Amino acid sequence: MEDLLKKISSYQLFNFLLSGAIFVAALTKTSNIHLSSDDAVLSFFLYYFIGLVISRIGSLIVEPILKKLGIIKFRSHADYVRAATLDTKLDTLSQENNTYRTLIATFLLYIGVYLVDQHFSAWVLAHATLCIISGMISIIVLFTLAYHKQTKYITSRINSALQNHP
Repeated sequence: MEDLLKKISSYQLFNFLLSGAIFVAALTKTSNIHLSSDDAVLSFFLYYFIGLVISRIGSLIVEPILKKLGIIKFRSHADYVRAATLDTKLDTLSQENNTYRTLIATFLLYIGVYLVDQHFSAWVLAHATLCIISGMISIIVLFTLAYHKQTKYITSRINSALQNHP
């Protein structure tokens, strides 16, 4: 377990665990959904995975909506890479920024799950298999889109680095 923790960045650990723990705690306290476990290791992985899913929702759904609404605007990736070499604090600020996005996604997802639990729980229980399969397909789509976005990001960084240092 200690070796695993060394391989996870402090940003990932904080960002994913915090959002996952907040989400699970809020649901456990306010709804009929109880995702927590008495097993600390299982809880750690559960919170981390839920936080990872929430983070991807933030990246793939919340961020584009906020861009479209004009609430946030980004500079080009090439500008970011160039500026990051000049201002080393930029990476830290970007990580903090992503944490805020993940927390927005955490509370939006909580509201959605809470409302489903309060108003549609009988339907969900009656169609549990359909809900589980739909949930798994949604997670597959979410991570496929996240993989695509991350691949574009890596390619963009490679292109920027090669342009800056031919």
